[in-house]
Amino acid sequence: MERELTERMAGYIRRGDHYLEEKRFDMAYTAYMDALYTLGAYLIYRDTGLLLSVGEMMRILEGRYPEVHRIIVAYEGVTSPGEDTVSSLRRDVERLRGMMNLPSSEE
Repeated sequence: MERELTERMAGYIRRGDHYLEEKRFDMAYTAYMDALYTLGAYLIYRDTGLLLSVGEMMRILEGRYPEVHRIIVAYEGVTSPGEDTVSSLRRDVERLRGMMNLPSSEE
């Protein structure tokens, strides 16, 4: 399951990169947020062996991975993402992947 989650995350990032390049910022934002939520699911699964609902995942992330939780909360309320917001979100996703020792989508 860990492999599937990391592959899914990489796929979301590739999709986000494609949409960002096309300047389809709403679609890129959604793809990068999906990658971020998948990162959270991966971390919780790695620790507990469980796949949880988003609400349960967020509660656990807040205690175990506050940086991941903080970034999800910071971006989840965005209603009209522009290029700067989406580019910043992408950088944060890649930074978190690096912090968690996950392969970069650029490899």
